[in-house]
Amino acid sequence: MSVRASMFFHVLERGLLGRGNRPLIAFIALTVASTMITAMLSLYYGLENKLNRDFRSYGANVTLAAPDGQTLPTDVVSRAHSILGPDAIVAPFAFAIAHTTGGEAVVVAGTEIPQIQRLDTWWSVSRWPNNGDEALVGVRVESHLGINQGSFDLDFAGRKLHVKNFGTVKTGSEEEDRVYIPLSTFESWTEIGPSLLEISAPGSRDQITTAISQLQLAFPGVQVRPVRQLLQAQGAVVSRMRSVMLASTLLIALTVALCVFSTLTSSVLERRRDFAVMKAIGSSQVTVNALFAGEALTIALCAALTGYILGSGIAAWISQANFHAVVMPQLSVLPLVILADVALALLAATVPLARLQRIEPAGILKGE
Repeated sequence: MSVRASMFFHVLERGLLGRGNRPLIAFIALTVASTMITAMLSLYYGLENKLNRDFRSYGANVTLAAPDGQTLPTDVVSRAHSILGPDAIVAPFAFAIAHTTGGEAVVVAGTEIPQIQRLDTWWSVSRWPNNGDEALVGVRVESHLGINQGSFDLDFAGRKLHVKNFGTVKTGSEEEDRVYIPLSTFESWTEIGPSLLEISAPGSRDQITTAISQLQLAFPGVQVRPVRQLLQAQGAVVSRMRSVMLASTLLIALTVALCVFSTLTSSVLERRRDFAVMKAIGSSQVTVNALFAGEALTIALCAALTGYILGSGIAAWISQANFHAVVMPQLSVLPLVILADVALALLAATVPLARLQRIEPAGILKGE
């Protein structure tokens, strides 16, 4: 068996290195395929992760709201984190209608300021509060507060609160009509707990949808809703990118398969006498087929590894030049590239292998 194996690999080596430029042509074609497949998949996975991270900078993609007139459970934040993981940003909100010294009504929101600073990075904030007696004031409501030397008073149900106007917020939306104070200060002043959670859940649209289902099971009776504008935009961008990548990959694979098919078919025609001699001296059809398929697979494996290296470099260059973010080599792509190259090589070798089945040693060696 060792002699047979040694002879098999010797013939395999001669077939790869001693028959002109046809193995090189097949190698180049499969390398092009694996390079482009690596580049496409690396860009897809790398940019999808980048897009998912970028969409999180636009604020919450999930909200939890208590029924009207009720508050959320006291452990809602910790339970939400246990479901969504430590990477999720969870910001609780409590609301009350207070009055200024001039008698004007103003919406006061109690929240965890550090979480809002992470969640709503798109807010235009002059300064973020640090202490319990500091407030973040919306630009539209600031003129109604009767601010005296940077501080003002609020009244809720006869309970007074004196806070400092530490910073202003400008968003172009309803946030400009509110006053934000730390949640602990708000609860001790109003004795009202949070009624809303704004959540930035990590992951793709499908992962976020799964997380919403888990939250709905964990909090029955609470309204768990996606922020549809963000999820739909995120899904549309990723879906469009996936379609472009898939179409490009299929087109490249088809072109390469035709090239390799032509090369392998020509190789069979050129080596008919060699295969006829092998059959004539006792080689089985299985051995002949294994030899030919082994040549194709060896070329495919070498091309896949070479293409993976080149494709990773191209993906890094494209991402840096166009998206200002380097996509690092994706090891998860390598098995897919090897599988694709092997599949292309075997697909292209199907017809040539069928031709090998029909080789008759007697006729070939007679020159027929």
